[in-house]
Amino acid sequence: MRHPLLNPARAVTIHREYPVSVTVANGEIVEGVIDLAWSDGDSWTVVDYKTGRASAQYKTQIQLYALALQRATGLPARAILLEV
Repeated sequence: MRHPLLNPARAVTIHREYPVSVTVANGEIVEGVIDLAWSDGDSWTVVDYKTGRASAQYKTQIQLYALALQRATGLPARAILLEV
């Protein structure tokens, strides 16, 4: 739990279990809950915890979460899968 991604020193905003939705190119609305998202005021870091190996499905999921925050806030967002 001491990982720097989980305890960001520069965070000005932190969300845990944060519900989001985003409309993708084909018009479909994707909903989910972000495990952890934090912003330093200039960008977002979106973290999704996974037990075991991260599959392609999980990578798509976290990228959509980051896209949702990016569109909602206008700030760039990076997506990180954290295997625990």
